Amino acid sequence: MAVAEKTTVERVVTEDGFTLKLTVEEAETLVAVLSRVGGSPYTSPRKHAGAVLDALREAGTRAYWEDDHPPDQATGSIQFDDYPVED
Repeated sequence: MAVAEKTTVERVVTEDGFTLKLTVEEAETLVAVLSRVGGSPYTSPRKHAGAVLDALREAGTRAYWEDDHPPDQATGSIQFDDYPVED
């Protein structure tokens, strides 16, 4: 007869990252720059620009556009190409 037992394995995950401390003015400048980044939100580095922008906005940084909504990033002045396709 088969016997099954559920087990839990704890794993330690180490992930490199950065902590960046900004003044309010520096954070607002970064929001202004990131709001002008264009490119695919799925296949280009724009997805990371969007994630940083979202984090800064959630942290309470002021925006420089009306009605508290960023302009369409796809028409941004800073344009990323897609990541290269790996063979």
